[in-house]
Amino acid sequence: IPEYPSSHFLALLRRFRAAALVALAGIMALPAIILAQDNISISIEKHAQLTSDGAVILMIQIACDPLPGTPDFQEALAGAGQPRTRAEAEGGIDGTVVCDGISRTYTARLSPFTDAVFKRGPADASASVLICNLVGDEQVCADGAAERRIIIRGHLVP
Repeated sequence: IPEYPSSHFLALLRRFRAAALVALAGIMALPAIILAQDNISISIEKHAQLTSDGAVILMIQIACDPLPGTPDFQEALAGAGQPRTRAEAEGGIDGTVVCDGISRTYTARLSPFTDAVFKRGPADASASVLICNLVGDEQVCADGAAERRIIIRGHLVP
């Protein structure tokens, strides 16, 4: 029997995409903005870690080519949903994403915003990154996103 993402996770994903689109729309409203080619590669590791308080830790591989100019801002977000438990979470990816062509592993510790907590087993995860630099008076931006089915493993992290 094929498994399909829950309506809760799809709603979470829609909110996630909506937030990214709102941020991008705000950027697009500014004069002299250049969107770079999609040069951000994102992949979410298959296994996530369950914490003792019912949160989940995702490991996310991110690689991106250098952008011209000086850093302006970046937004790196992750989300997860587990249909079986009805747990849902979203939050930031830890650290500053470095764009130099080298793949790096970042983490996202996601505490549920629902009454339910995550448990061992399958879940759905997503991640997105938006990075903008300034080149003179122009803004150069790049973005990327990924989603996948993950397996949450047991209580090893406090």
